[in-house]
Amino acid sequence: MHWVLIAMLVAGLWGGWNWWSSERHVHVPPGIVAAAEPEQRNIDSRVTFDAKGHTFIKRAEFALTARVLRKEIYRVDGGANLAPVDLGLGWGPMSDSRIVDQLEFSQMGRFLFWRPRNPATFPLAPAAITANAAQVHAIPANAAIERTLRYLRPGQVVTLRGFLVDVRGPSGFAWNTSLSRTDTGDGACELMWIESAHAH
Repeated sequence: MHWVLIAMLVAGLWGGWNWWSSERHVHVPPGIVAAAEPEQRNIDSRVTFDAKGHTFIKRAEFALTARVLRKEIYRVDGGANLAPVDLGLGWGPMSDSRIVDQLEFSQMGRFLFWRPRNPATFPLAPAAITANAAQVHAIPANAAIERTLRYLRPGQVVTLRGFLVDVRGPSGFAWNTSLSRTDTGDGACELMWIESAHAH
C-alpha cells in the first residue's frame, strides 16, 4: 500500500507539471496576433529523402506563423513515431482572442474539431474558420524541434518552417498531406516536415 501511495503521488505531480508546462493556456489580449497567411511554394518535381525508416516526398515549401489553438500528443497510434504532435493552428481572425474565446476546440483521431459556444452570436462563417486554421501533423526533423513542439501551450504564437510532405513506408504505409487551406474532412490536414520551430 505504501508504494501504491507513492506511485499515485508521483503520477499526480507529473500530471500537474505536464499541465503547467505544456497544457496551460496562455492569456492572449484581444487582437490578431498572427496576421499573415501561410507561405507555400509547391514543388512540381519529385524530390524525396529518407528519414525515420520512411521515404518522404516533398510537395511544397511551407512556413507559417500562427496561434496554437490546441495541441495533442500521440504515443500509440500508427503515425506516432513520425508525427508525435498534432497542432491546431490559427491565423488572421483565428488568432484573435475575440474570436478564439468564443470557440471550443478538441482533437480526436488526428482531426481538429471546433464548436461555437453560442452559435447564435458567433460572427464567423464556417468557411472563414476553415480558411484561417489548420490541423498540422508535425514531423520534427530532430529532437530539439520535437521538444519545442511538445512544450507549446495553447495561446502561444509559433513560427514553423519546413515542407509539406507525403510519406511512404513499410507494408504499403502511405500518408499524404493537404495542399489547400480550404478543404475539409479526411485528407484535409497538413503533414509537415518541420526543420525550424520558434515559439514567440
